Amino acid sequence: MIYGVLLSIPEKFVTKYEDEVRKTIGYGIARGDIISFTEARYKGDVAFVMLARSNRAAERVVNELKELPINVKVIEIEGES
Repeated sequence: MIYGVLLSIPEKFVTKYEDEVRKTIGYGIARGDIISFTEARYKGDVAFVMLARSNRAAERVVNELKELPINVKVIEIEGES
């Protein structure tokens, strides 16, 4: 199982919280919790998808971000072998 973090910032909060989210992602990368991330913009909203080192690492990042008025959750990615 591969774990990740899915995060969406609604348009009305982007200017206020985008820098704080990026800083948290940077700290997660520095700690080794976040392996990689990508971002997307759609009609003013900003979304990030992060690949986490483990479920615990993903939970740690979500706990840091859940106090903000954004949508954030841990996702599980299943693969076939």
